[in-house]
Amino acid sequence: MKTQGVVLSLAVADAGRSLAFYRDVVGIEGAKPAMGMVCLEMPGMTIFLAETEAFTKYSREAMRTPLLPVPATDAFLSCAISTVAEVDDILAAVAGSAGKSFAPHEIKHVSGRMQYVGTFADPDGHLWQLVCNLTDVHGNAV
Repeated sequence: MKTQGVVLSLAVADAGRSLAFYRDVVGIEGAKPAMGMVCLEMPGMTIFLAETEAFTKYSREAMRTPLLPVPATDAFLSCAISTVAEVDDILAAVAGSAGKSFAPHEIKHVSGRMQYVGTFADPDGHLWQLVCNLTDVHGNAV
């Protein structure tokens, strides 16, 4: 399969609230309303945040029953972030909003890298994991 991009759709209770959260709190500059949903343009991926009615419509077109009500956590999004400071800044902004942030921590990835990981939930409960590589696979600082 040769894709030209990936689109992920998530159900949200209120598209306006989601737009404000992702644009103003998380700082996704490309967050915009589109076709009655919120569109988040990310490198290599577009995320549509669809209110329950639209999400249900698209799910039924695929002959599936959506996992509702929101919030539901059936997956999480993981993003590479350049610096520890940026991870901390995003978590601090989320902590002062309708979302929820969790204490960041360091882990040793199976690749051998040390990583700084921060997690937050948006107002609908969708989980995001922010990952900053502290070392390369050989243990050298990056």
